[in-house]
Amino acid sequence: MERIVITGIGVVGPHGSDMAGLLSGTPQWSPWPENVQQPHPSAVIARVGDFPAKRFFTDRQLRMLDRAMSLSSSAAGLAIDDAQLDAAMLHDACTFLGTARAELPSCYQFIQPRLGGKADQLNAADFPKIARNISCGQVAIRYGMCGPSTVLASGPLASMEAITRAAGQIRAGSAKVALVGGYESLSKFSLFVLAQLNRQHLGQHAPQFFGERAGFLAPSEGACMLVLESASHAQARGARIYCSLDAWLEGRAGDDEDMADVLRQRWLRTMERAGAAPDGLGVVSVGAGGSNRPQEVAETHALGAFVEAHAPQAQVFAVRSLTGEGDAWSAALQVAAAAHMVAHGEGAASAGVAGDAPALLRQRAQGGALAHRSALVSGVGGRRNYCAIHLSAFQG
Repeated sequence: MERIVITGIGVVGPHGSDMAGLLSGTPQWSPWPENVQQPHPSAVIARVGDFPAKRFFTDRQLRMLDRAMSLSSSAAGLAIDDAQLDAAMLHDACTFLGTARAELPSCYQFIQPRLGGKADQLNAADFPKIARNISCGQVAIRYGMCGPSTVLASGPLASMEAITRAAGQIRAGSAKVALVGGYESLSKFSLFVLAQLNRQHLGQHAPQFFGERAGFLAPSEGACMLVLESASHAQARGARIYCSLDAWLEGRAGDDEDMADVLRQRWLRTMERAGAAPDGLGVVSVGAGGSNRPQEVAETHALGAFVEAHAPQAQVFAVRSLTGEGDAWSAALQVAAAAHMVAHGEGAASAGVAGDAPALLRQRAQGGALAHRSALVSGVGGRRNYCAIHLSAFQG
């Protein structure tokens, strides 16, 4: 079986396009838009400002793209540049992306005339943008990737599932290069939907990471892309390698199972699949969004027990404490941030650590040099679904 490595990372987020800047920075919140009813005076968003779209597209091309396509295509270009892939290497590459809500702005744009009783003003040019796979297709066309191409739209973990699906393609020898990741965009309509789904969590005064109190969610947008390669392909072309992607495990806990216990057992099983001992972990990257949604509480319980019993030197990190709750784009960012940490041997501090967080987790969330160059990435969805990925420093 082929080994899998990460050779490129491209990110476009509220912090900009610099991964090191993201990990060493502070949250970049923006005011809640005035044209959208604010669910609470404290509610904010994490919105992307400037990003290098014109580096990859002409002005005319950009006018044909919606925001989701612009974000995802720009992040893809950054990842490809970071991996130093040329057109010949990209030709047979596959493209697996994930999103939970990126099509909402274009859906609203397309149907708005109909809602106003002006069906004759529907714009046929806007119709293709409501398809969830349109961004993936745009990326594949723009960068000349002719391999398998698909979008997973299964929810917040869609990008992690896209990463593991592409990794499976490479491990089986069906592909040598894959562009993977996630993307989301914000708009009046998407904020309305998010406000209905998470109203009680948008109205808190502060985020509460690693605790059990009701906390602060900040809806976020952005795109994060990674280049996966077979180790043999990467070595043959002399690529810079961030880390290896060793093992993954995904599934859903039963309704009668204790979610925290399921997560802890699945993390151990992922470590076993990777052939690695939990006491050799350098960092655990969690999917917490800063509130006390059931999946976040379960993950926190599992994390405390796992770190105390099995990972005595592992740091803990919540990337959403710096970028907000960005669903699928944040899940991809978890993997990218963990890969960056493993490559550089340096962890990052989480912001907004809860006052009621266990002392052990508060201590481990402060960042600093990693004791071990390895990471466990945990994703947990609201439907009791999960995904775990193990990364480690590449040993050629």
